[in-house]
Amino acid sequence: MNPIAATQHRRRRPTPPRRGERLRAGLALAALVATGLALSACGTVEAAAPSCPDAMRLALVAQSVPTASYLPCLHRLPDGWQVTQVDIASGHTILALLSDRAEGRAVVVTLLPSCDAGSATAEAPRADGIRTSVYLNSISDRYAGTMYDVFPGGCITYRFDFARGPHIALMEELNDTAGLLARRELRLDLRRQFGVELDP
Repeated sequence: MNPIAATQHRRRRPTPPRRGERLRAGLALAALVATGLALSACGTVEAAAPSCPDAMRLALVAQSVPTASYLPCLHRLPDGWQVTQVDIASGHTILALLSDRAEGRAVVVTLLPSCDAGSATAEAPRADGIRTSVYLNSISDRYAGTMYDVFPGGCITYRFDFARGPHIALMEELNDTAGLLARRELRLDLRRQFGVELDP
């Protein structure tokens, strides 16, 4: 036997699991823990919320709605805001954001595979390839309604209910806080940071 070939044969190692398989296994376990959780302790909830730089937590959000081309994420919370709910499960991700000026009425952010914006009024898109619109239920005593971000494979709704007056600043803060990350960007981040592939 060729001595070089024999050496190569002895050095051969078992083939490790493919990157996609490793990520699927890790996400499946994490998703099992996350599914159906309704966290109530403020510190725990905020730690569980998907911040825009947090690629691994956003991977869980991506798996909750695998068709979504965009994912909800949070930039730095303004003073007086807190996360009061995080629910990442098969078919949806729900985040609740509460301001100390919102009279206990949290903004509910929901990622879904699809939604019907109906007669909502078109607004400037919040990102490329997104149709943003707003439907108002009330504009008198309260400024209440739903904002929609609709994109290929999914949509994000933002249900709000603010008192008139403070609503202007609160809507501005909501737009600054509630971010969007393209799935393609998350895929690149996971590959660069962890050497793993997002599936799908």
